[in-house]
Amino acid sequence: MEMRAIEDIGIGQDLTPPLRPLAAVVHDAAFGTRCSACFTVLPPQPFPPSALNFPGYVPTDTRATPLYCSLACSAADSPLHFSSFEHRLIALFATSPPSTWHSSTELRLSLRLAHVFQNLPRYMSFLGENEKPGGCLERMAGLMTNREKFVFDEIKKALIARDNKSSGKVKRIREGARMMAWARGKDVSSGRFAFEETVLCLVMTNAVEVQEMTGFCIGIAVYDATFSWINHSCSPNCCYWFLMGPGDDEQPPLRIAPASKDGRNVSYLVMGGGISDRNGYGPRLVVRSIDAVSKGEEVTIGYLDLVQPKEMRQAELWFKYRFSCSCKRCGAVPTSYVDHALQALRTDNPKNPEHSPDEIEKLVQNLVAAISGYLVTGDAKSCCRDLEFLLYDESVEPKEAELPRRVKLHPFNHLSINACLSLASAYRVRASDLLALNLELEGNHKLEALNMHKTSCAYYLLVAGIVNHFYAFEPSTVVGAANLWIDAGASLLNLAGNFLWDDDLQVDSLFLLLECDGCRDVHKFERCQKRQLDKCTAKIASNVWCFLATESNFLKFIENPIDFRWLKSPAASEVSDADSGLQVEKCIHHHEIKMDLLLLSTHCSRYAAILSSICHGLPTNFRRYQH
Repeated sequence: MEMRAIEDIGIGQDLTPPLRPLAAVVHDAAFGTRCSACFTVLPPQPFPPSALNFPGYVPTDTRATPLYCSLACSAADSPLHFSSFEHRLIALFATSPPSTWHSSTELRLSLRLAHVFQNLPRYMSFLGENEKPGGCLERMAGLMTNREKFVFDEIKKALIARDNKSSGKVKRIREGARMMAWARGKDVSSGRFAFEETVLCLVMTNAVEVQEMTGFCIGIAVYDATFSWINHSCSPNCCYWFLMGPGDDEQPPLRIAPASKDGRNVSYLVMGGGISDRNGYGPRLVVRSIDAVSKGEEVTIGYLDLVQPKEMRQAELWFKYRFSCSCKRCGAVPTSYVDHALQALRTDNPKNPEHSPDEIEKLVQNLVAAISGYLVTGDAKSCCRDLEFLLYDESVEPKEAELPRRVKLHPFNHLSINACLSLASAYRVRASDLLALNLELEGNHKLEALNMHKTSCAYYLLVAGIVNHFYAFEPSTVVGAANLWIDAGASLLNLAGNFLWDDDLQVDSLFLLLECDGCRDVHKFERCQKRQLDKCTAKIASNVWCFLATESNFLKFIENPIDFRWLKSPAASEVSDADSGLQVEKCIHHHEIKMDLLLLSTHCSRYAAILSSICHGLPTNFRRYQH
């Protein structure tokens, strides 16, 4: 199935009204911080579930107990929490953690959907009519389950290969279905969990991460066919965003309609429809155009992170959804510029030595291991040490002080981008930890915290600049670019206002910062085009970069984190350690550096607002995301 526009739609317009989910749950880690009904941040004194005396209720760790922002949310959500036996699954995870499931999020969502489906008479008749041999349902509520591909196809492959061992995914589905059946009070000794397996496969196929505008994930949800029938493209014309909290009375029209692959209209939208209308809880979803969509044109979204090379996207799509993408970006010959850049291995600097295939493979493995290790352990110090060692080559010592460090990977390479994001986070964590341990910093500790803070800012700014560079060639990266500009602006603002500074310049004097060579007054600044903001931001970034990048040998290689024209000229990419040191010394002794940081922060914030207005429909207030 697919969805098509029923009228011409311009860039930055809503295609759907806010859609309620069929079911939604917060992530395990969000218990105690987010309302389990509307997903908003909990108040200082959250409300407990309204069904504590529900039959069969088993008290669990309060950190895994749903909490709510109001009595209305508690009344809307907690009956489903208990009647779906979600609380029993949480207790099972606490007492007997499963071998293949590290989080209960997908299983809890599956329990909720199973309860919703089995309590709809119209839907139960649909089950009986469409059940295939072996208990496999191709669709539930109009949504693909993919159980046949996830389970039966894998088993067939194992039989053909004469391998009695089930694949990891099959084992995970079987174990998850067994836990669901136990939570629902079934006899698990029979080993028959076809219904639970099917619902779990539906969740694995159709669930989407619920994200704030900053890109932070707080839960998952499944929506009906209005959204779930929208197909994937690696160069989509639409994106989606979420509304938390109570809804309003305004309901924009639905501007898309379902159609079959041959273009014929489909007469139904949701089998057993109206499910989402009955729930009345969960984050609402809005589909929004990021490119012009003509009447009758297919509407597409991205199912995954689009700042990845083609091979990685195809592998992830097959693993998660069992299909291969054939969109215009994936089928481009020659490869599109963005995909080519994401796989670039070296810069144009002839002094950079070529690496053998074995060296490249080892480098890739080590980078992946270091990034994964930081995400799992949170060891910020090891992350900074390992990743920066991998990003530049210390094995080739320069003969003269003016020679640059040998950079192993091109800054545009996807692993280099992920490494820089990890480093930005790790340096921020280290600076915060140092401040927490030493409330009255003096001398070397003060300088160390400042250096970590500014290095974090530099990495955020670099990644924002790289993804913004991609946005000029691939409009679908607008969501990532908006989020990264928010992070860069917030980080720079915090650095400029940090108490580590010795001078008395106040951050509250931001009204002085709305003037620059390209933006003469606040009214013109608000209407400033993206191209002008790019130009202004790149100029200001070049003024402060020597100050931000001084502590990282990898960052010293970067001449400008916003304007990458220097990468085309090998001579321009050679930044000497000696010259960088002189520039840093000069910057540190100039009072204007703090003003430049504030001005750069303001430009990042304004540019994020322009991009966010395309993705989310509302101008982004920079201070909202300062946390």
